[in-house]
Amino acid sequence: MGVRGLTSYIAKHSDQYLEPYELRDCFIVIDGNSVASQLYSWVSNCNCAFGGDYDKYASCVRNFFSLLKRCNVTSLVIFDGGYEKRKLPTVRARLKNKLSTAKVVTPVTQSKFKCFPLLIYDVFRNVLTGMEISFAQCNFEADAEIAAIARRLGCPVLSYDSDFYVYDVLYVPFSTVVLEPELDSPGHTNYIDCQIYSIEKFVDTLGGLDKSLLPVMAALLGNDYIERRVFENFLSQIKLPKNSSVSKTQRQITGLFQWLRKETTETAVEKILNYVKRSQRQTVAKQLKAVIVGYSAYSSSLLPYFEVSITDNSKLGCSSATVAPFAHLEPKETVLYSGSDLEIETSAGQSSVTEDEVKRGVQSSRELDEPFSCGMTVLPHNLFPDWFKENLHCGNLPRCFINMLVHHTHFSAPQVEDFSLPFSHRISLPLLRVIFGLLTAGKFTHEPKLHYIAYKENAQLQTLLLLPTYGTSTMNEFLPLEKVPDLPISLRRHLLYDVVGFDANDILVLQGFPDDWQVFIIALIYWGRNVSQPSLTVHHIHAILFSIISLNVVDRHAGSYRSRKAVLKQSGDKCKKYVKSQNLQENECKTSSGTFQSANRKRAEMFESDMTSHNDSGYSTVTEALGAVSSEECFCVVETTLPYRQMDECLKSSPRLFCLSVVHMLAQFQSCLLHVMHLNALLNMPFVQCQVANFYSGTLIYNAYLNFKKQSNVEDYVLTYLLKCVPTIAALYSVMVASVMDFLPQLTVKHRKKRRNRRKKNSERKRFNELVVDDEHVTSVQSKNEEALELIDHNTFCALRLDGSNQ
Repeated sequence: MGVRGLTSYIAKHSDQYLEPYELRDCFIVIDGNSVASQLYSWVSNCNCAFGGDYDKYASCVRNFFSLLKRCNVTSLVIFDGGYEKRKLPTVRARLKNKLSTAKVVTPVTQSKFKCFPLLIYDVFRNVLTGMEISFAQCNFEADAEIAAIARRLGCPVLSYDSDFYVYDVLYVPFSTVVLEPELDSPGHTNYIDCQIYSIEKFVDTLGGLDKSLLPVMAALLGNDYIERRVFENFLSQIKLPKNSSVSKTQRQITGLFQWLRKETTETAVEKILNYVKRSQRQTVAKQLKAVIVGYSAYSSSLLPYFEVSITDNSKLGCSSATVAPFAHLEPKETVLYSGSDLEIETSAGQSSVTEDEVKRGVQSSRELDEPFSCGMTVLPHNLFPDWFKENLHCGNLPRCFINMLVHHTHFSAPQVEDFSLPFSHRISLPLLRVIFGLLTAGKFTHEPKLHYIAYKENAQLQTLLLLPTYGTSTMNEFLPLEKVPDLPISLRRHLLYDVVGFDANDILVLQGFPDDWQVFIIALIYWGRNVSQPSLTVHHIHAILFSIISLNVVDRHAGSYRSRKAVLKQSGDKCKKYVKSQNLQENECKTSSGTFQSANRKRAEMFESDMTSHNDSGYSTVTEALGAVSSEECFCVVETTLPYRQMDECLKSSPRLFCLSVVHMLAQFQSCLLHVMHLNALLNMPFVQCQVANFYSGTLIYNAYLNFKKQSNVEDYVLTYLLKCVPTIAALYSVMVASVMDFLPQLTVKHRKKRRNRRKKNSERKRFNELVVDDEHVTSVQSKNEEALELIDHNTFCALRLDGSNQ
């Protein structure tokens, strides 16, 4: 939810309300969505202008949880689920703000404006799974579940959400955490310096305020469920301290605390309602009740997903003092909406909540009659079969499936893209229709429509009404959702093949890729066959394949390095030994030849032989070629990839150099990958799910594309220069290119015409060609060639700059 202005207020008075704390030897309940966002915004140092450096972000998340483990802190991570119906207008308003931000993000502005990458939470959960850290996903809002579990365990919450100043829990604001371990003394465990908040200290500092009044304060200030404008008349009567150096909101909070100190929950609510119009009092009373009860829940439905023992059962149930003021308002029987009556937006852009109601902060009476749900609402069994709910709670299914089933609504996630072109997710609409069809098959007497809240070319919101797809060539009519796990894995795979348009030959080629690559390759091919604007070129494909080589091959064998100093420190000796052994034969040839000219010819022949072996590796599949990759070679090529991993600083001084059309293409690819992953999850994982951080880095792909675009023959360039010293990796790359081009025969390498006055490239191949063209010319250029050969012999890592010339 979030209480307006409360985080700033407490931060300003942190010396009064927060205490130093040593975090160690305990459980901690982590707000997954909040901490994932904070790590990306303030710790990871990722470039969001290029669509997401998932490798760097994954490393940041891994380091964070490793730090907690070193301090003997056991993490229990909880994620938000779907949106409650009453929150849909708020979500829609936030989507507008996110679009405004995405529209202005560039390499210059990205330090100020953050646009979260599309797959950030998938990467976050992948890291948790790999590190065996327990996590679960709520049905709806997670805050109440987080607070309930923290109360039961008597442990702190880690988040950056002002709601936890109102919940009666120990709370560690993420902004106070020092991400460096401290060693207390020999023999003791490390600890993390931070600050902790307790509601007891807070109310004592305020002069003995009854803590049950804090939810009333939260409602008056306004959160995601009640706009503060509802209480404007009441707030205007509150006496504010006179301090021109403090904002009105901050003075209002101080004034509210002073007033509440003299009240009980019952008298406070009664006086507040006296300032509300008589026609609205019952509605506002229900809203107040919903907020207060929501902050007071103690039961949790997610504890079975965490292997912890509960030792303190003293805080079960709600405090009677908290609920007493609303005893006369009998709660209605829980109503579970199918979403068929949901009015999100018409073509004219109107919502089911009128403009006047939005201004007043009052929602429609139909929505207010619904029971308040705070992350613990039971999902309707007729819509959510047991296997599906289990996978939702385990985090194997995305939260958007809840919105699709309960509300028939889906919100598109904005990306950094070219907003003058059709929105990036348009390419994935056929996939989304199939997902909606699988979710709703056999559940409704009439054909439901999915209200897809997307955006237009000018970054303005629009609503698309999508009809579900209920069959493919493999299965003419989809079975109900509860029967999906019973289908043979081969049938579930063929359903996905049908959706992405794979034929028998495509399936055969796909089977040549490793199992954990296949979802990524399926998304790549779907994108390659369906993208239309801007036009796809072979350079885009090579850039993504080079990302796979860098992240999934090189980094997984040699480790992740982001500086040349680190490479030299960790892998220098291994690389030197490998290169020395590779150059031994060449050195023998040079010394035994007797003449420099014959040595040069021999070297040129070896160069041509290497090129031939790269192009005809003898491996029939990518899996075979990957199995032959040498770890030593991976260490040698690390430095070659480093320039691609860093943003060109010229983009800051010359913003016009930023190529938004490239980013837009990559945004479309990420949309394809997201929806293919969702479809794979909905079919109960017939394929191994994609680990995005092992394949995709936006900065790397962007840099690679701009460099490859300059080359007349990209594959020749990669094999000749970037992978020259690593034959097994070069062979793998050749097989990868051949396999992908089998899927995309329409892509042909267009050799660029050389300009008459174009400056000659300073490259190894041109030097070798000069050596064998004219024997008489060899003598005249001998001194230059000696210099070149010396450079090649001593270039330990075969590292090349982005422009293709030697370092």
